[in-house]
Amino acid sequence: MFPSDHDNIWDEHQWEAHLNEMTRRHEHLRELIESGPRDHPRWLIHIRDFPTKLDAVDAYIEEELLLEESYFPFEDEEEDPEDHPLFPDDAEDEDQPIGWEPEEDGDLFEEPGEGEDATDDEEEEDLESIFEDIFEEETREESSFDYASLENIAIYTDARDLSADLLVFNDSKPHYMDHPGFIHLVSEVLLISTKLAAAYSMGFDVEVLGANIAYCKKALERANLTLVHLQGLRENPLSREDFFELHRRLFELRNNIAIHIQETRDLFRSQL
Repeated sequence: MFPSDHDNIWDEHQWEAHLNEMTRRHEHLRELIESGPRDHPRWLIHIRDFPTKLDAVDAYIEEELLLEESYFPFEDEEEDPEDHPLFPDDAEDEDQPIGWEPEEDGDLFEEPGEGEDATDDEEEEDLESIFEDIFEEETREESSFDYASLENIAIYTDARDLSADLLVFNDSKPHYMDHPGFIHLVSEVLLISTKLAAAYSMGFDVEVLGANIAYCKKALERANLTLVHLQGLRENPLSREDFFELHRRLFELRNNIAIHIQETRDLFRSQL
């Protein structure tokens, strides 16, 4: 997709423009998906269909990511079967011609000759040493930027947990769900989680790191808008205790997303 020349690698602004254009083009598709009334979003259905609130959140995020994937209609190149190393007919071995098979009377498990055990043990020790060095090196590299798993990204797990806790109000305080403003609040927090998951799905290679940042910026924008929206729910329907707890968590999440964006920008610059 990208040439080796770094001048042709998109930055966050180019990716952001692309995502905005794709969002505009897919607006009709989203309208078809969200065909129900605004006060009955899809995540309300997931609450009934899944055993836990986290499962409902994950199901909603997965649906949203499928729509995001449609923004990138890249097809994998088809592999040429002749180049596949698992095809025995294409194997080229001077000592073992194509179609070679052991003789029926041949012993495939002959006892090693004298001194061979020691050689094998030395080779195994060398391999173990090599793998230990590689593991230690990878551990050092990932210590400050460990993105081996989505669960390692604290801002995502915080947003996901906050979304699930909002859904818990469906059971503990069902009157919240009767308020359109609270319904909108839940939808916005779920979209924060979705944008962060989309950012992670793009990866951390330099070619797509700009898209990662662009999605995180969209999550940050959602967090800012949600904080403003939350103020309107301070006295109705939220209780004082619930309002301050939600505000604290959302405020911390917003700040941590901003910090994460700066760290990812630094990573992008370091790879150019």
